[in-house]
Amino acid sequence: MRPNVLIYATDVNRSRDWYERLGFRLRRVNRHGGWAELEWGDFLLYLHGTGKPRPAGFALPGFEAQEPLESLAERLTSAGVLPDPVILDEGFGRVLKLRDPDGYELDIVEHDPELYA
Repeated sequence: MRPNVLIYATDVNRSRDWYERLGFRLRRVNRHGGWAELEWGDFLLYLHGTGKPRPAGFALPGFEAQEPLESLAERLTSAGVLPDPVILDEGFGRVLKLRDPDGYELDIVEHDPELYA
C-alpha cells in the first residue's frame, strides 16, 4: 500500500504550483486541468478540481520536520509558500502551520519525545 491524501482544490493549477513549491513532485495531470497527482517519496497527494473547498476538518495532512522549524520556515517563506510563519509550542513539540491556496491547514511537526514519552 501507498499512503495518499485527496484534496478538493478550487483551482488545481494554483494548488499544484503551491504544493510543488512546498516540495512535492508532479506525477500526473489530466489534460483538462481537473486532476493532478503529486508525490513526495512514497506519499501521494491527489488534487481534485471542484467549484468550492470542502469544510475544514475533513483531513489534516501533515509532515514531520527533518530540519529545525526556523530554517524550514525561512526556506518556505522564500519559496512563497509561507507568508507569515508561526511556530507554536504544543504538548508534543512544536508545529509550523501552513495554509494551502484553498485555506486547508497543514502541520509540519517537530516532535520532542521527552515531552510525551
